[in-house]
Amino acid sequence: MLLLEFRNFLLAGFANTLLLALVLTAGATLCAVMFAAALSTRSRVVTGCVYSLIECLRDIPLMVTVLLAYFVLPKAGISLNPFWSSALSISLWGGANGAHIIRAGLASVPKGQHEAADAFGLRGWRKLMLVILPQAMPVIIPPYVSLVTSLVQASSLGAVVGVEEVFRAGQVIIEQTTLTRGGSPAYLVYGFLLVIYFVLCWLISLVGRRCEQHFTRHLTRTDAASPVPRGMTQVVPA
Repeated sequence: MLLLEFRNFLLAGFANTLLLALVLTAGATLCAVMFAAALSTRSRVVTGCVYSLIECLRDIPLMVTVLLAYFVLPKAGISLNPFWSSALSISLWGGANGAHIIRAGLASVPKGQHEAADAFGLRGWRKLMLVILPQAMPVIIPPYVSLVTSLVQASSLGAVVGVEEVFRAGQVIIEQTTLTRGGSPAYLVYGFLLVIYFVLCWLISLVGRRCEQHFTRHLTRTDAASPVPRGMTQVVPA
């Protein structure tokens, strides 16, 4: 079978895909935190500049961003190999989208929680990590998991600039097989790649669901501890 014949080549590409996906997730998260922090500053100049940068990164097609990072950065004296060039460009795109997710999650925490944390003497990072962020996570996690799956899918764009990941490995197999044996195995190879990306994104969704359940368990306990009194009808909001 063709896939078994090239299994070592596909496994090497799959390993590079996993590595690139991890780098993209970490890089996008770091960029998202930095962008969200900059948007929360009181300086209108800083906020305006960062907001403009975020909108540019979100509005420019991701393919164009990848190509610009690979071909234009060397002109500015910054030479990156295909892997890190793709990682930088896609991470910036992911950070631009993640910044709005984090900002919206933090804004969803009621003002009273901020005041309660201040009353207990919690300020700065202690207030954020112990009071605000745990309550914002149920709002942040679902869209952020979707963003991570988009980053995994976007890792295939690295093949455009020569990253030896699994999608590029599939392209090479199709080209070599077509030239040497005749007939294109595109349906078989691309179908196999589809399954790989589906499984990866499905596993990420499962992990995200578990994380969401972890941060919403206190809401379930509150609902269970507050049963509807006998003789009363529970009103379900429309």
